[in-house]
Amino acid sequence: MSDRRPTTPTRVIPAGETLPAPGTPPPPPPPLPPLPPAPADPGPESYWWRDLPRPAVPAQPIPVDVHVTVTLDAGPPEPPPAPPWWRRVRWGYHAVMCAAAVPLSGPWAWVLAHVRTDTSLAGAWVMAAIPLATVAWWDNAARIQARHSDPDLWGPKVRARVARLALYATAEATALTLPLYSLVTILTGVRP
Repeated sequence: MSDRRPTTPTRVIPAGETLPAPGTPPPPPPPLPPLPPAPADPGPESYWWRDLPRPAVPAQPIPVDVHVTVTLDAGPPEPPPAPPWWRRVRWGYHAVMCAAAVPLSGPWAWVLAHVRTDTSLAGAWVMAAIPLATVAWWDNAARIQARHSDPDLWGPKVRARVARLALYATAEATALTLPLYSLVTILTGVRP
């Protein structure tokens, strides 16, 4: 509706007055014509002397066999499941990395031992945890970069191996310096 003008009343009826009577009611609709009478059935006894058509007997329904064939397109076959993690681990590679990280872990273990002895055990744990978390993040990033880089590039592979070596060295230094000392301190309450 595009016309937005207000509606003006044609007549105002004051309150309290009766409303005017409506106009005459509309005329009733014309009556429907009567239905034709139904033909009477003469009965079965009158068929033999008259040539009347017999009422049609409904035909028996014919059984229908419906065969539906459904073909589901499963798409491409699913790839075989990956082998379990213990088969994917390169045990020899990790053993070589652990052995190569032992000499590198010595200076960091020496630093942690001095912090543990001179300041506090909690300070040594914090000092060990922050570099360990940083090197673990670097190792993860370097491994992902090496996995998704061109197989002919050596740079990402070398960075991944250096990051893994640093991770093993940091973890070994922490493991050699703090856990046994912490366990003895917690159990005995005496600093060795």
